[in-house]
Amino acid sequence: MADLLKSFRDFVKCEQLLAKKDKLLLACSGGLDSTVLAHLLHAEGHNFAITHMNFQLRGQASDGDAAFVKELARTLGAAFYCKAVDVKNDALAGESTQMTARRLRYDWFFAIAQESENTKILTAHHLDDNLETSLINFIRGTGIVGLSGITPRGGRLVRPLLNSSRQSILEYAQANSITWREDLSNGSDDYLRNRIRHHLTPVLRETFGMTDKTIAGNLLNLRGAESFYHLGLEAERDKRRTVRGEVVSFQREEDWTFATERAFLHRAVQPYYYFTPDQIEQLCKLPNNSFIDSSKYRAYVTDDEWIIAPLQTIERLEAKAITGLPLLIKDSIHWLHFDSLRRPSRLDVPSFQYLAPTALPLHLRPRQKGDRLQPFGMGGKSKKVKDYMIDQKIPVWLRDRIYLLCNADDEIMAIPGYCISEKFKVLPEHETVLRVSWG
Repeated sequence: MADLLKSFRDFVKCEQLLAKKDKLLLACSGGLDSTVLAHLLHAEGHNFAITHMNFQLRGQASDGDAAFVKELARTLGAAFYCKAVDVKNDALAGESTQMTARRLRYDWFFAIAQESENTKILTAHHLDDNLETSLINFIRGTGIVGLSGITPRGGRLVRPLLNSSRQSILEYAQANSITWREDLSNGSDDYLRNRIRHHLTPVLRETFGMTDKTIAGNLLNLRGAESFYHLGLEAERDKRRTVRGEVVSFQREEDWTFATERAFLHRAVQPYYYFTPDQIEQLCKLPNNSFIDSSKYRAYVTDDEWIIAPLQTIERLEAKAITGLPLLIKDSIHWLHFDSLRRPSRLDVPSFQYLAPTALPLHLRPRQKGDRLQPFGMGGKSKKVKDYMIDQKIPVWLRDRIYLLCNADDEIMAIPGYCISEKFKVLPEHETVLRVSWG
Protein backbone atom coordinates (compact mmCIF):
# COMPACT_ATOMS: atom_id res chain seq x y z
CA MET A 1 0.00 0.00 0.00
CA ALA A 2 2.76 2.43 0.94
CA ASP A 3 4.62 1.67 -2.28
CA LEU A 4 1.63 2.55 -4.47
CA LEU A 5 0.82 5.74 -2.55
CA LYS A 6 4.43 6.88 -2.75
CA SER A 7 4.69 6.00 -6.45
CA PHE A 8 1.42 7.80 -7.17
CA ARG A 9 2.29 10.96 -5.23
CA ASP A 10 5.89 11.18 -6.47
CA PHE A 11 4.86 10.69 -10.10
CA VAL A 12 2.05 13.25 -9.93
CA LYS A 13 4.39 15.80 -8.36
CA CYS A 14 7.37 15.08 -10.63
CA GLU A 15 5.34 15.24 -13.86
CA GLN A 16 3.06 18.03 -12.53
CA LEU A 17 0.00 16.04 -13.54
CA LEU A 18 -2.68 17.10 -11.06
CA ALA A 19 -3.58 20.07 -8.88
CA LYS A 20 -6.28 20.27 -6.23
CA LYS A 21 -8.08 22.97 -8.27
CA ASP A 22 -8.46 20.63 -11.25
CA LYS A 23 -11.74 19.02 -12.16
CA LEU A 24 -11.03 15.41 -12.98
CA LEU A 25 -12.97 12.96 -15.13
CA LEU A 26 -11.93 9.37 -14.47
CA ALA A 27 -12.52 6.78 -17.17
CA CYS A 28 -13.49 3.70 -15.17
CA SER A 29 -14.20 0.25 -16.58
CA GLY A 30 -14.75 -1.31 -13.17
CA GLY A 31 -11.53 -3.31 -13.48
CA LEU A 32 -8.73 -3.41 -10.93
CA ASP A 33 -6.67 -0.47 -12.22
CA SER A 34 -9.37 2.17 -12.70
CA THR A 35 -11.21 1.13 -9.53
CA VAL A 36 -8.04 1.54 -7.45
CA LEU A 37 -7.35 4.91 -9.12
CA ALA A 38 -10.84 6.05 -8.09
CA HIS A 39 -10.07 5.14 -4.46
CA LEU A 40 -6.70 6.92 -4.64
CA LEU A 41 -8.28 10.11 -5.97
CA HIS A 42 -10.87 9.98 -3.19
CA ALA A 43 -8.22 9.37 -0.52
CA GLU A 44 -6.12 12.29 -1.85
CA GLY A 45 -9.09 14.66 -1.80
CA HIS A 46 -9.35 15.36 -5.53
CA ASN A 47 -12.50 16.72 -7.17
CA PHE A 48 -13.44 14.03 -9.66
CA ALA A 49 -16.33 12.49 -11.55
CA ILE A 50 -16.50 8.95 -12.91
CA THR A 51 -17.46 8.01 -16.44
CA HIS A 52 -18.19 4.57 -17.83
CA MET A 53 -19.00 3.45 -21.37
CA ASN A 54 -21.02 0.25 -21.71
CA PHE A 55 -19.98 -1.37 -24.98
CA GLN A 56 -22.60 -4.15 -24.59
CA LEU A 57 -20.17 -6.72 -25.96
CA ARG A 58 -20.45 -9.22 -23.08
CA GLY A 59 -24.20 -9.27 -22.41
CA GLN A 60 -25.12 -9.31 -18.72
CA ALA A 61 -21.47 -8.99 -17.75
CA SER A 62 -21.29 -5.57 -19.47
CA ASP A 63 -24.45 -4.43 -17.67
CA GLY A 64 -22.95 -5.71 -14.42
CA ASP A 65 -19.82 -3.59 -15.00
CA ALA A 66 -21.97 -0.48 -15.49
CA ALA A 67 -23.94 -1.18 -12.30
CA PHE A 68 -20.71 -1.76 -10.36
CA VAL A 69 -19.15 1.54 -11.50
CA LYS A 70 -22.36 3.43 -10.72
CA GLU A 71 -22.29 2.07 -7.17
CA LEU A 72 -18.57 2.88 -6.89
CA ALA A 73 -19.28 6.50 -7.81
CA ARG A 74 -22.10 6.67 -5.23
CA THR A 75 -19.87 5.20 -2.53
CA LEU A 76 -17.07 7.70 -3.23
CA GLY A 77 -19.42 10.66 -3.60
CA ALA A 78 -18.47 11.26 -7.24
CA ALA A 79 -20.68 12.38 -10.09
CA PHE A 80 -21.40 9.57 -12.55
CA TYR A 81 -21.75 9.52 -16.33
CA CYS A 82 -22.68 6.39 -18.25
CA LYS A 83 -23.39 5.74 -21.92
CA ALA A 84 -24.32 2.53 -23.73
CA VAL A 85 -23.17 2.13 -27.35
CA ASP A 86 -23.53 -0.41 -30.14
CA VAL A 87 -19.91 -0.94 -31.19
CA LYS A 88 -20.64 -3.14 -34.20
CA ASN A 89 -23.25 -0.75 -35.56
CA ASP A 90 -21.03 2.32 -35.02
CA ALA A 91 -17.90 0.85 -36.61
CA LEU A 92 -16.39 2.69 -39.56
CA ALA A 93 -15.22 0.92 -42.71
CA GLY A 94 -12.09 -1.12 -41.99
CA GLU A 95 -12.26 -0.39 -38.25
CA SER A 96 -11.75 -3.21 -35.76
CA THR A 97 -13.90 -3.64 -32.66
CA GLN A 98 -11.07 -2.35 -30.46
CA MET A 99 -10.50 0.69 -32.67
CA THR A 100 -14.21 1.52 -32.70
CA ALA A 101 -14.50 1.18 -28.93
CA ARG A 102 -11.48 3.40 -28.38
CA ARG A 103 -12.78 6.09 -30.75
CA LEU A 104 -16.26 6.12 -29.21
CA ARG A 105 -14.88 6.16 -25.68
CA TYR A 106 -12.48 9.08 -26.16
CA ASP A 107 -14.89 11.11 -28.28
CA TRP A 108 -17.41 10.89 -25.47
CA PHE A 109 -14.89 11.64 -22.73
CA PHE A 110 -13.71 14.77 -24.52
CA ALA A 111 -17.28 15.90 -25.15
CA ILE A 112 -17.96 15.76 -21.38
CA ALA A 113 -14.64 17.44 -20.58
CA GLN A 114 -15.42 20.36 -22.91
CA GLU A 115 -17.96 21.57 -20.36
CA SER A 116 -15.12 22.86 -18.18
CA GLU A 117 -11.75 24.36 -19.16
CA ASN A 118 -10.03 22.83 -16.13
CA THR A 119 -11.26 19.30 -16.66
CA LYS A 120 -8.62 16.61 -17.10
CA ILE A 121 -9.43 13.12 -18.36
CA LEU A 122 -7.75 10.40 -16.31
CA THR A 123 -7.04 6.86 -17.43
CA ALA A 124 -5.55 4.10 -15.29
CA HIS A 125 -2.73 3.02 -17.61
CA HIS A 126 0.13 1.72 -15.47
CA LEU A 127 3.77 0.67 -15.80
CA ASP A 128 3.01 -2.82 -17.15
CA ASP A 129 0.66 -1.33 -19.77
CA ASN A 130 3.44 0.99 -20.82
CA LEU A 131 5.98 -1.81 -21.16
CA GLU A 132 3.50 -3.86 -23.20
CA THR A 133 2.84 -0.90 -25.49
CA SER A 134 6.57 -0.39 -26.03
CA LEU A 135 7.03 -4.09 -26.84
CA ILE A 136 4.03 -4.14 -29.20
CA ASN A 137 5.44 -1.15 -31.07
CA PHE A 138 8.87 -2.80 -31.26
CA ILE A 139 7.39 -6.04 -32.59
CA ARG A 140 5.33 -4.23 -35.24
CA GLY A 141 8.13 -1.83 -36.16
CA THR A 142 8.74 1.59 -34.66
CA GLY A 143 11.25 4.31 -33.80
CA ILE A 144 12.11 6.17 -30.63
CA VAL A 145 8.58 7.59 -30.32
CA GLY A 146 7.01 4.13 -30.28
CA LEU A 147 9.66 2.68 -27.98
CA SER A 148 9.03 5.38 -25.38
CA GLY A 149 5.50 4.00 -24.96
CA ILE A 150 2.64 5.94 -23.42
CA THR A 151 3.13 9.54 -22.32
CA PRO A 152 2.10 10.66 -18.81
CA ARG A 153 -0.06 13.38 -20.32
CA GLY A 154 -1.18 14.69 -23.66
CA GLY A 155 -3.54 17.65 -23.79
CA ARG A 156 -6.38 16.91 -21.38
CA LEU A 157 -5.36 13.25 -21.00
CA VAL A 158 -3.49 12.37 -17.80
CA ARG A 159 -2.19 8.97 -16.65
CA PRO A 160 -1.16 9.27 -12.98
CA LEU A 161 -0.53 5.53 -12.47
CA LEU A 162 1.91 5.22 -15.36
CA ASN A 163 4.89 4.74 -13.01
CA SER A 164 3.10 2.19 -10.80
CA SER A 165 3.21 -1.54 -11.46
CA ARG A 166 0.21 -3.85 -11.75
CA GLN A 167 1.47 -5.79 -8.74
CA SER A 168 1.57 -2.70 -6.51
CA ILE A 169 -1.97 -1.82 -7.60
CA LEU A 170 -3.15 -5.35 -6.73
CA GLU A 171 -1.45 -5.24 -3.32
CA TYR A 172 -3.10 -1.88 -2.57
CA ALA A 173 -6.52 -3.27 -3.47
CA GLN A 174 -6.04 -6.34 -1.31
CA ALA A 175 -4.72 -4.36 1.65
CA ASN A 176 -7.72 -1.99 1.49
CA SER A 177 -10.37 -4.62 0.74
CA ILE A 178 -11.20 -3.01 -2.59
CA THR A 179 -13.33 -5.12 -4.92
CA TRP A 180 -13.39 -4.85 -8.70
CA ARG A 181 -14.82 -6.53 -11.80
CA GLU A 182 -12.86 -9.09 -13.79
CA ASP A 183 -13.09 -9.04 -17.59
CA LEU A 184 -12.71 -12.70 -18.64
CA SER A 185 -11.36 -11.60 -22.04
CA ASN A 186 -8.17 -10.48 -20.26
CA GLY A 187 -7.28 -14.15 -19.85
CA SER A 188 -7.51 -14.85 -23.57
CA ASP A 189 -4.50 -14.99 -25.91
CA ASP A 190 -6.52 -13.68 -28.85
CA TYR A 191 -4.85 -10.27 -28.66
CA LEU A 192 -1.14 -9.50 -29.02
CA ARG A 193 -1.14 -7.45 -25.80
CA ASN A 194 -2.48 -10.39 -23.84
CA ARG A 195 0.10 -12.78 -25.33
CA ILE A 196 2.87 -10.38 -24.33
CA ARG A 197 1.36 -10.02 -20.86
CA HIS A 198 0.96 -13.75 -20.31
CA HIS A 199 4.09 -15.12 -21.97
CA LEU A 200 6.75 -12.51 -22.69
CA THR A 201 6.92 -10.13 -19.73
CA PRO A 202 6.91 -12.97 -17.14
CA VAL A 203 10.01 -14.39 -18.86
CA LEU A 204 11.69 -10.97 -18.88
CA ARG A 205 11.00 -10.59 -15.17
CA GLU A 206 11.55 -14.11 -13.87
CA THR A 207 14.24 -15.44 -16.21
CA PHE A 208 16.18 -12.28 -17.04
CA GLY A 209 15.61 -10.32 -13.83
CA MET A 210 13.89 -7.25 -15.27
CA THR A 211 12.53 -5.10 -12.45
CA ASP A 212 9.94 -2.33 -12.14
CA LYS A 213 12.75 0.11 -11.46
CA THR A 214 14.53 -0.91 -14.68
CA ILE A 215 11.32 -0.66 -16.73
CA ALA A 216 10.43 2.76 -15.34
CA GLY A 217 13.99 4.03 -15.78
CA ASN A 218 14.26 2.82 -19.37
CA LEU A 219 10.93 4.36 -20.37
CA LEU A 220 11.86 7.63 -18.65
CA ASN A 221 15.18 7.68 -20.53
CA LEU A 222 13.40 7.04 -23.82
CA ARG A 223 10.86 9.82 -23.18
CA GLY A 224 13.68 12.23 -22.41
CA ALA A 225 15.62 11.22 -25.52
CA GLU A 226 12.44 11.56 -27.57
CA SER A 227 11.97 15.14 -26.35
CA PHE A 228 15.45 16.18 -27.49
CA TYR A 229 15.04 14.17 -30.69
CA HIS A 230 11.97 16.22 -31.57
CA LEU A 231 13.62 19.50 -30.61
CA GLY A 232 16.63 18.73 -32.79
CA LEU A 233 14.57 17.57 -35.76
CA GLU A 234 12.27 20.58 -35.58
CA ALA A 235 15.27 22.93 -35.55
CA GLU A 236 16.80 21.06 -38.49
CA ARG A 237 13.49 21.15 -40.35
CA ASP A 238 13.13 24.89 -39.88
CA LYS A 239 16.73 25.47 -40.99
CA ARG A 240 16.32 23.46 -44.17
CA ARG A 241 12.80 24.55 -45.13
CA THR A 242 12.04 27.14 -47.80
CA VAL A 243 8.45 28.21 -48.48
CA ARG A 244 7.41 29.55 -51.88
CA GLY A 245 3.67 30.10 -51.79
CA GLU A 246 2.10 26.67 -51.45
CA VAL A 247 5.34 24.92 -52.38
CA VAL A 248 7.74 23.84 -49.64
CA SER A 249 11.26 22.57 -50.18
CA PHE A 250 13.77 20.94 -47.83
CA GLN A 251 17.49 21.15 -48.50
CA ARG A 252 19.29 17.80 -48.66
CA GLU A 253 22.65 17.17 -47.02
CA GLU A 254 25.25 15.33 -49.07
CA ASP A 255 26.82 13.62 -46.05
CA TRP A 256 23.56 12.29 -44.62
CA THR A 257 23.10 8.51 -44.55
CA PHE A 258 19.91 6.76 -45.59
CA ALA A 259 18.94 6.36 -41.91
CA THR A 260 19.44 10.08 -41.26
CA GLU A 261 17.39 11.13 -44.29
CA ARG A 262 14.66 8.68 -43.36
CA ALA A 263 14.45 9.98 -39.78
CA PHE A 264 14.36 13.59 -41.00
CA LEU A 265 11.60 12.95 -43.55
CA HIS A 266 9.52 10.98 -41.07
CA ARG A 267 9.43 14.08 -38.87
CA ALA A 268 9.50 16.90 -41.44
CA VAL A 269 7.31 15.44 -44.20
CA GLN A 270 5.24 12.42 -43.25
CA PRO A 271 2.96 13.96 -40.56
CA TYR A 272 2.08 16.99 -42.67
CA TYR A 273 1.89 15.77 -46.26
CA TYR A 274 0.16 12.36 -46.02
CA PHE A 275 3.05 10.23 -47.23
CA THR A 276 3.20 6.63 -46.01
CA PRO A 277 6.29 5.16 -44.31
CA ASP A 278 7.02 3.18 -47.49
CA GLN A 279 6.84 6.37 -49.57
CA ILE A 280 9.20 8.10 -47.16
CA GLU A 281 11.75 5.37 -47.79
CA GLN A 282 11.28 5.80 -51.54
CA LEU A 283 11.98 9.53 -51.22
CA CYS A 284 15.39 8.62 -49.82
CA LYS A 285 16.14 6.26 -52.72
CA LEU A 286 14.59 7.86 -55.82
CA PRO A 287 17.00 9.24 -58.45
CA ASN A 288 17.31 12.92 -59.34
CA ASN A 289 14.27 14.55 -61.01
CA SER A 290 11.83 11.85 -59.85
CA PHE A 291 8.61 12.35 -57.96
CA ILE A 292 6.05 10.44 -55.90
CA ASP A 293 2.46 11.32 -54.95
CA SER A 294 0.64 11.01 -51.65
CA SER A 295 -3.14 11.41 -51.51
CA LYS A 296 -2.82 15.21 -51.51
CA TYR A 297 0.77 16.17 -52.36
CA ARG A 298 3.53 15.51 -54.85
CA ALA A 299 7.14 15.25 -53.68
CA TYR A 300 9.88 15.97 -56.22
CA VAL A 301 13.37 14.64 -55.61
CA THR A 302 16.48 16.45 -56.80
CA ASP A 303 20.10 16.04 -55.83
CA ASP A 304 19.80 19.08 -53.57
CA GLU A 305 16.18 19.21 -52.37
CA TRP A 306 12.89 17.53 -51.68
CA ILE A 307 10.10 19.75 -53.00
CA ILE A 308 6.51 19.30 -51.80
CA ALA A 309 3.60 20.80 -53.76
CA PRO A 310 -0.18 20.33 -53.42
CA LEU A 311 -1.52 18.10 -56.18
CA GLN A 312 -4.14 20.68 -57.16
CA THR A 313 -1.39 23.16 -58.08
CA ILE A 314 0.63 20.73 -60.21
CA GLU A 315 -1.30 21.42 -63.42
CA ARG A 316 0.41 23.64 -65.98
CA LEU A 317 0.03 27.39 -65.92
CA GLU A 318 -2.65 29.01 -68.02
CA ALA A 319 -1.85 31.95 -70.29
CA LYS A 320 -2.58 35.39 -68.85
CA ALA A 321 -3.10 38.52 -70.93
CA ILE A 322 -1.44 41.84 -70.00
CA THR A 323 -3.69 44.56 -71.37
CA GLY A 324 -2.88 47.29 -68.87
CA LEU A 325 -0.17 48.40 -66.46
CA PRO A 326 0.64 48.15 -63.62
CA LEU A 327 -0.31 44.50 -63.16
CA LEU A 328 0.27 41.98 -60.34
CA ILE A 329 0.16 38.25 -61.14
CA LYS A 330 0.18 35.66 -58.35
CA ASP A 331 0.49 31.90 -58.55
CA SER A 332 1.38 29.12 -56.12
CA ILE A 333 5.13 29.76 -56.49
CA HIS A 334 5.64 33.52 -56.55
CA TRP A 335 4.24 36.85 -57.66
CA LEU A 336 5.15 38.94 -60.69
CA HIS A 337 4.65 42.70 -60.99
CA PHE A 338 4.71 44.65 -64.27
CA ASP A 339 4.78 48.43 -64.63
CA SER A 340 6.05 51.15 -66.97
CA LEU A 341 8.33 53.95 -65.73
CA ARG A 342 11.04 56.37 -66.74
CA ARG A 343 14.37 54.71 -67.34
CA PRO A 344 16.30 54.45 -64.02
CA SER A 345 19.99 55.26 -63.68
CA ARG A 346 20.80 51.57 -62.99
CA LEU A 347 19.46 48.53 -64.80
CA ASP A 348 21.28 45.87 -62.74
CA VAL A 349 19.07 45.92 -59.65
CA PRO A 350 18.39 42.53 -57.93
CA SER A 351 14.81 41.22 -58.26
CA PHE A 352 14.12 43.57 -61.20
CA GLN A 353 14.30 43.17 -64.95
CA TYR A 354 14.13 46.10 -67.39
CA LEU A 355 12.99 45.70 -70.97
CA ALA A 356 12.52 48.02 -73.92
CA PRO A 357 9.16 49.79 -73.99
CA THR A 358 6.71 47.52 -75.79
CA ALA A 359 3.19 48.02 -77.05
CA LEU A 360 0.38 46.16 -75.29
CA PRO A 361 -1.10 43.64 -75.24
CA LEU A 362 1.51 41.24 -73.92
CA HIS A 363 0.87 37.83 -72.44
CA LEU A 364 2.33 35.33 -70.04
CA ARG A 365 2.27 31.67 -70.95
CA PRO A 366 3.94 28.40 -69.98
CA ARG A 367 6.77 27.08 -72.11
CA GLN A 368 5.98 25.03 -75.18
CA LYS A 369 7.94 22.42 -77.07
CA GLY A 370 10.49 24.05 -79.38
CA ASP A 371 10.45 27.47 -77.64
CA ARG A 372 13.64 29.50 -78.27
CA LEU A 373 14.94 32.86 -77.07
CA GLN A 374 18.08 34.98 -77.32
CA PRO A 375 19.38 35.28 -73.75
CA PHE A 376 20.88 38.72 -73.05
CA GLY A 377 24.68 38.66 -73.10
CA MET A 378 25.07 35.83 -75.62
CA GLY A 379 25.62 38.10 -78.63
CA GLY A 380 22.27 37.42 -80.20
CA LYS A 381 22.64 33.63 -80.27
CA SER A 382 19.38 31.78 -79.73
CA LYS A 383 18.84 28.89 -77.38
CA LYS A 384 16.06 26.49 -76.61
CA VAL A 385 14.19 27.47 -73.47
CA LYS A 386 14.50 23.88 -72.27
CA ASP A 387 18.29 23.97 -72.67
CA TYR A 388 18.50 27.35 -70.92
CA MET A 389 16.57 25.99 -67.94
CA ILE A 390 18.80 22.93 -67.77
CA ASP A 391 21.92 25.12 -67.89
CA GLN A 392 20.50 27.27 -65.09
CA LYS A 393 19.83 24.11 -63.04
CA ILE A 394 16.14 24.92 -62.78
CA PRO A 395 14.57 21.72 -61.38
CA VAL A 396 12.15 19.74 -63.51
CA TRP A 397 9.27 20.32 -61.13
CA LEU A 398 9.63 24.12 -61.50
CA ARG A 399 10.10 24.40 -65.26
CA ASP A 400 6.40 24.07 -66.07
CA ARG A 401 5.56 26.56 -63.30
CA ILE A 402 7.55 29.42 -64.85
CA TYR A 403 5.89 31.99 -67.08
CA LEU A 404 7.37 33.23 -70.34
CA LEU A 405 6.69 36.88 -71.16
CA CYS A 406 5.72 37.26 -74.82
CA ASN A 407 4.65 40.11 -77.10
CA ALA A 408 1.65 40.18 -79.40
CA ASP A 409 3.58 38.14 -81.98
CA ASP A 410 4.37 35.50 -79.35
CA GLU A 411 8.07 36.36 -79.37
CA ILE A 412 9.67 35.51 -76.02
CA MET A 413 10.77 38.75 -74.39
CA ALA A 414 11.89 37.35 -71.03
CA ILE A 415 11.76 34.52 -68.58
CA PRO A 416 10.70 36.59 -65.54
CA GLY A 417 13.12 36.13 -62.71
CA TYR A 418 15.79 34.55 -64.92
CA CYS A 419 16.72 36.39 -68.12
CA ILE A 420 15.58 38.84 -70.81
CA SER A 421 15.94 38.47 -74.54
CA GLU A 422 18.73 40.33 -76.35
CA LYS A 423 16.13 41.55 -78.84
CA PHE A 424 14.17 43.37 -76.10
CA LYS A 425 17.02 44.89 -74.09
CA VAL A 426 16.94 48.56 -73.08
CA LEU A 427 18.82 50.82 -75.50
CA PRO A 428 20.37 54.25 -74.76
CA GLU A 429 17.62 56.06 -76.63
CA HIS A 430 14.82 54.52 -74.54
CA GLU A 431 13.34 57.07 -72.14
CA THR A 432 10.80 54.65 -70.62
CA VAL A 433 11.13 51.00 -69.77
CA LEU A 434 8.98 48.01 -68.91
CA ARG A 435 9.93 46.82 -65.42
CA VAL A 436 9.37 43.29 -64.16
CA SER A 437 9.76 42.46 -60.46
CA TRP A 438 9.13 39.26 -58.54
CA GLY A 439 9.17 37.71 -55.15
